Amino acid sequence: MDAVLSEAAAEDYIGGICFKTGPPRRVGVELEWLVRDREDPTVCVPPERLETALAPLFAPGALPGGGRLTWEPGGQLELSSAPGDSVAHCLALTSADLALVRRVLDEEAGAVLHGRGLDPYRSPGRVLDSPRYRAMEAHFDRGGPWGRVMMRSTAALQVSLDAGDDSDGPTGFRHRWTLAHRLGPVLVAAFANSPVWQQRPTGWMSTRQSIWARMDPL
Repeated sequence: MDAVLSEAAAEDYIGGICFKTGPPRRVGVELEWLVRDREDPTVCVPPERLETALAPLFAPGALPGGGRLTWEPGGQLELSSAPGDSVAHCLALTSADLALVRRVLDEEAGAVLHGRGLDPYRSPGRVLDSPRYRAMEAHFDRGGPWGRVMMRSTAALQVSLDAGDDSDGPTGFRHRWTLAHRLGPVLVAAFANSPVWQQRPTGWMSTRQSIWARMDPL
């Protein structure tokens, strides 16, 4: 049985893991991808076919750059890079991992990675049935359908950074946290690539962001 944490215990755990202070140095990325049939991008490849092809790459140490593969609730594939000592180092590590993933998908599953923030063709069902995702879906359902769309149909590029040190200068976590939030709209605009949903233009360049705003307006 999974352990149940109190709200205070969960807050302490997250703070200890995610907000360790120290000189900011490392950078990592999490790349989420929709996966499509090589010949027909409107077709989702059966999860069983993908799992069989990629199973060897899920083993620890299988990727040359030290990254890790996981599945998202709707069958999106996520590549979490190893932390790099610089942006260039992170890019090199991730590029090596991504090249191998692309080759295996092409040769073993007849599939390609589809780099969009939102599935433009269909609304897949949830393929993962873990306690975490059952709880998330039940929580989001209280606010409408948007949580399910986010979980099952969206993909993103996420950058992971050291929090920073405890100073009040540019390397301090307070300054870096504020700067990251101020850059949010700029980054949304720079990476907007989801103007189509259910095969129709939505009027948004980033329909993914509009879904997140509806799911969690605060």
